[in-house]
Amino acid sequence: FRVSEGWMGNHVFLCRGKLMLGSDAPLFFVTNFLLLASVTVHFLIVIPHLNEHSPQHWTAHPATFYSSIVLAAMSLISLWASATIDPGILPPLSCPDRPPAPEDGMPIGGPLGYRYCATCNIFRPPRSKHCNSCNVCVSKFDHHCPWVGNCIGERNHRYFFLFLVSIASLTILVTASCFRIVFQAYADLAVLPGIGPVYSDIVNGTESIEISTNESEEEDENSMGFGNRIQKLHRVWLALLSYPSIVIFGIFTLLCAWSLTSLTCFHGLIITLAQTTNERVRGVYRYGRHVNTADDGCPQNWITALCSKRPESLLPTDFSEVVLCDEIGNTLRDETIWNGVMSTSTPAPSERAQTGRSATSS
Repeated sequence: FRVSEGWMGNHVFLCRGKLMLGSDAPLFFVTNFLLLASVTVHFLIVIPHLNEHSPQHWTAHPATFYSSIVLAAMSLISLWASATIDPGILPPLSCPDRPPAPEDGMPIGGPLGYRYCATCNIFRPPRSKHCNSCNVCVSKFDHHCPWVGNCIGERNHRYFFLFLVSIASLTILVTASCFRIVFQAYADLAVLPGIGPVYSDIVNGTESIEISTNESEEEDENSMGFGNRIQKLHRVWLALLSYPSIVIFGIFTLLCAWSLTSLTCFHGLIITLAQTTNERVRGVYRYGRHVNTADDGCPQNWITALCSKRPESLLPTDFSEVVLCDEIGNTLRDETIWNGVMSTSTPAPSERAQTGRSATSS
């Protein structure tokens, strides 16, 4: 059997085990579809309309166009990196015997000590947690993101933060472009029936309206002011109806920009404090109950989070490797594959059992 078939986690393997995704792989592909569809609408509908009707506005500037390309590429690359890179999974131990407790001076139990995981049969190190979605323990567990489809931990948190920054910036840019189209449609509605000619010019978000009124009659001025407000609302409604698809798309990107920007700021906060989402939600360091030994100050915390060397992965490099196990009582073949390495010698039964068990558990 393949190594992926003996894996205890709830992960999804593609390409016959060469690519491992998290337990929420379907939502990960939904995220890809939403991202690609939104970028397609932005480049095929929004930007051409801006170049035609608002060529002097900053949303139609070539720098904005190229920035959109860079942000879209960064979003897609960082999304796949967050989903496919090992977050820091601690391989479970398939042996039925409970392993001995570590003896490195760290406490056993508590939020900052080793804790035994009965599911994985390991003593997971401090700041680690068992993810119920993926059914594995993750080192320096932050959270499980369903939209990425994977756990966010010690080895992929920097890519997840890069994804948040790039996608939040892209949604803000797209939202501003959609709102510019609506503002331009509002400005183009220069004459409306009922009150008379209205000349408007929107420049940098300001509007000047000239209405032909009789200054000698105050009552006429008051009625004209009320009618002007009604006319403005009418023009806004007509502007929204002029481009309904862009309005709906702009509302969608606005909601995404609001939530993604808030999430980006939150992760910037926990990076500054050298904490994880799991620790922040649980309030591990609240009221000074525990000392955060990982906090080295704001600048060093950012350098550690974004620029430090990633720990080596404890998982096999290729889950498509084949492990051959012979049935009890059958004659062993001359060529047997153990841990993906072919050998012509027949290992001893004890060695074969130990090697086969380790290959399955990794």
